[in-house]
Amino acid sequence: MLSEYFKAKTALKKFDNDLLWSLGEIKDKKIIFYGAGDEFAELNKKYQFDKSLNIVAIADKKFENSGVSELNGIKVISPTKINETDYDCIMVTYENPTDALDYIFSNLDVTNKDVRTIFNEDVKNERENFYYLQKYNFNKEFLKLHARLRGKSAVIYGAGTFMQTIRMFYDLSVLNISAIADKKFENHAENETFYGYKVCSPDEIKNYKPDYVLVATKEYISIIEELYYKTLKGVKVRIRPIIRKPLLTVIKEIWNI
Repeated sequence: MLSEYFKAKTALKKFDNDLLWSLGEIKDKKIIFYGAGDEFAELNKKYQFDKSLNIVAIADKKFENSGVSELNGIKVISPTKINETDYDCIMVTYENPTDALDYIFSNLDVTNKDVRTIFNEDVKNERENFYYLQKYNFNKEFLKLHARLRGKSAVIYGAGTFMQTIRMFYDLSVLNISAIADKKFENHAENETFYGYKVCSPDEIKNYKPDYVLVATKEYISIIEELYYKTLKGVKVRIRPIIRKPLLTVIKEIWNI
């Protein structure tokens, strides 16, 4: 069964561009695909690996003593047979390739071979952050945010991996974002940008006169308090978290319950 992360990730233009670039690099090599699950089947429908590449085998632990010798006309092997196969490159198809890579390098002792993964996190903790957004129903919340900010301006507070994951999977261009604020931008260069947006320190937020400040962090209570009572005290601006969590969840986070 394909995950929500798989569906969202493979819908990205960057994923398509990166994979096509990688396929172009290995088109003349002898390839072993590692992983014959739903991910491989779905991607093969779109990219037709079996027609565009020289696939010498598909490796998967489920083929160990299975009696199956082919999959769609392609030879199948157990991973233990990889070192007995003539190949140039291993392409790992799992959306979370960590265990497969560990097995390939540690158990099979594969060296001096081109080992690639189809799924690569462009942002640290990308998958974890994606599911955090799903947990709090950000798809629905983002639609509400879009409607609420229509005709309004906003500064986003937070330029960490959480905000970067949001930007990756959601079209922030529908929001009228004036700048991205973060403490790490306190000594920013003139005209410095972050993913195409102007950057500013927290103290510079008021210069943009935004209608909203959207706090794009997982834990946000202390940040909102600092903005409200110190940094933006007396400034007419609405401060709100970019995600909404149940009150009980927030209370537990505050008290580390």
